[in-house]
Amino acid sequence: MTAQLSDKSGVPFVPWEDFGNYFAWRQDEHVALIGPTGAGKTTLALNLLPLRTYVTVLATKPRDETLDRFSKSHDYVTLKTWKHKLSAEKYPRRILWPDSRSLYAAEAQRREFQTAMASIYDQGSWCTYVDEGWILSQPLRMQNELKTFLLQGRSMDLSLVLATQRPAWIPVEVYDQSTHLFFWRDNDETNLSRISGVSFGSSALIQRIVSQLERHEVLYINTRDNTMLRTMSPKPSTIG
Repeated sequence: MTAQLSDKSGVPFVPWEDFGNYFAWRQDEHVALIGPTGAGKTTLALNLLPLRTYVTVLATKPRDETLDRFSKSHDYVTLKTWKHKLSAEKYPRRILWPDSRSLYAAEAQRREFQTAMASIYDQGSWCTYVDEGWILSQPLRMQNELKTFLLQGRSMDLSLVLATQRPAWIPVEVYDQSTHLFFWRDNDETNLSRISGVSFGSSALIQRIVSQLERHEVLYINTRDNTMLRTMSPKPSTIG
């Protein structure tokens, strides 16, 4: 499959239906999804998660229509509190979704997510999807847990998939340790400055492309094999 040449600084465009020919995601590799609300991060993530065998979703938002539809139409068990005795073989796909509708729900959320992440880390071989990384990093004060997953998770055969709308508000290790980076359009100077810290190719080129992307267009970077291309976020209909 040949990617189409583009006029955005020479980075090729690949239709989503062909993206799998370029995307090889191993268990123990991390993924970062970075873009504004409504760009398509959740939809893209939920299209990627079926590639993993054991998956836990940490749902931080009070409501998420895409995730709610996904949980009802796929083989996931939804939990408000972490269950230590659930069999990984019987329940390999889980959504941990503590009630966060209260303005003061942060401590309860933090407790549930810490319990889950400790259990996942001890077991190894899980993929964990965090639907909003800045919530874990900032309001819930779980930067240390995120950094441990990113820096030491590979030795435990763990994959972390982290989405965020503010690249300036998450640990820099997200960029350093993720093999697969997905960027949506962003013109915020603070966010673009943090993106410049990506240890791949030309930071100026990355900033320029990210600021010029079309709606729902994504810049994909593989930090290990130097692949860089553009694609479009999959449509919500692709997850049922």
